[in-house]
Amino acid sequence: MGHPKLLEDTKGNVSNEEKAIRVDAREELFKQQPLVTTTPPAWMAQSARTEWERIVPVLKEDYPLSETDYGSLVAYCLAFARVKNSEAEIRKSGTFVTCENGVKKANPAVRVQSQAMSDLKKQATSLGMTLESRSRLALNKVKNDEPEDPFKELMGS
Repeated sequence: MGHPKLLEDTKGNVSNEEKAIRVDAREELFKQQPLVTTTPPAWMAQSARTEWERIVPVLKEDYPLSETDYGSLVAYCLAFARVKNSEAEIRKSGTFVTCENGVKKANPAVRVQSQAMSDLKKQATSLGMTLESRSRLALNKVKNDEPEDPFKELMGS
């Protein structure tokens, strides 16, 4: 998973002012109380706990997770578990179920799964875990970078 390039990973010419802005931005990210709760809540379902244990170390490696991200992490893992549980129910009962009166209707697990997928994407985006959110970070970086000037060195500036 890529991380935002604030200063040390940038290539090309960066003005001193831009460097100062990026240093300030990086310092601001790390001013938050770091995430110290690295174990999942005991009340979480096992599938949510397993996802927590998979994703938190990866995120901590790439991003300055803080205690303020705790709720988003919990919501992401719970949504992940709902998607997984709903899929198990859909596989068992099918996309459509037959009511007691013999009428076929959509399996309620399909709606639960759809909502859980929406919740999952929202939380993943807020945590920078989607291709879309990482691309936006990269695009903003490119927009802020000075274009390379091949004549700058020749002109002595």
